[in-house]
Amino acid sequence: MTQIPSTTRARRTLVTTLLIALAIAVFVPSTASARDSAARKFGRGVSNMTLGVLAIPGQIMDTSKESGPFVGATWGFAKGVGYTVAHEVVGIFEFLTCPFETPPGYKPILTPEFPWEYFTKSRSSRR
Repeated sequence: MTQIPSTTRARRTLVTTLLIALAIAVFVPSTASARDSAARKFGRGVSNMTLGVLAIPGQIMDTSKESGPFVGATWGFAKGVGYTVAHEVVGIFEFLTCPFETPPGYKPILTPEFPWEYFTKSRSSRR
């Protein structure tokens, strides 16, 4: 019998898990609106896990606009690192719990909801 290398087995397991999670997220009935659904929560989780690092330049930009470039480069960077960790952790939580309505109504835990919204929305609409 031919043995499959462990890296190939791990990839297959990961892909299978992702496909099962996506199927559950899509086919589980939702009582929330189309904007807040299991599929959207799944997408939020994946985007926060993969793009959470966008919080660093996003926080630098926001802090620079509020308090100036020096504070943005120092305190904004520090806040960005903290928000990156938060995006990653919340992304994992939302990915794993996407089939369940936690928090109620599939509401986002973080603001902004997606990491790229640091650059696409004005500050006043996010707060």
